[in-house]
Amino acid sequence: MKMVSRRLFAFSAALTSSMAGCSQETTESPQPDQAFTMKAEQLADQLQSDLQAELSSALAITGPVGAIGVCQSAAPTIADNLSAQSGLEVSRIASQNRNPDNSIEPELASLYAKLEAQPLDGGKPVAIHRQIDGRSVYMRAIPMRERPCAACHGTEVAPKVRDAIQAQYPSDRATGFKSGDLRGAFLVRTIKRSEAE
Repeated sequence: MKMVSRRLFAFSAALTSSMAGCSQETTESPQPDQAFTMKAEQLADQLQSDLQAELSSALAITGPVGAIGVCQSAAPTIADNLSAQSGLEVSRIASQNRNPDNSIEPELASLYAKLEAQPLDGGKPVAIHRQIDGRSVYMRAIPMRERPCAACHGTEVAPKVRDAIQAQYPSDRATGFKSGDLRGAFLVRTIKRSEAE
């Protein structure tokens, strides 16, 4: 009887130790619940729609040079407003970014790499949703389009536009894209617990 008790104790201790080790790693698990995913899709659609409206208006009135300033101020404002209204974190991210605030956090790198490998599926932007470290995460590809994106992000950016980009974004990395390349991604995720409390 004592032998059985010792074996059970040893097994229990080993299991507890193993589980403790797992809890300290970054964990990625399957898709979040459907309600979050539906809300995230709506927010990504809204961010895209609102930003396109601002850019289209600026392009029509001032051309690509003027649109650079609109994108610089409008994109973060729209994302911040959607975040405040929804209680979720809404943003855009990119590995070759124009605004360094849109860099990719290490825990999101593997998801972004999947979008880079295949930004489109049947002509539609690919979306990925996961649970990462207890947070629901939705990421959707922003594929490069010829119009209106190429004027500021393409392989042949006009000298005047390039100069304006350099003036506002000295560390710009967001040109040279071809149609269908991954330009960036929309990101929607739940707020960290410490931030929400």
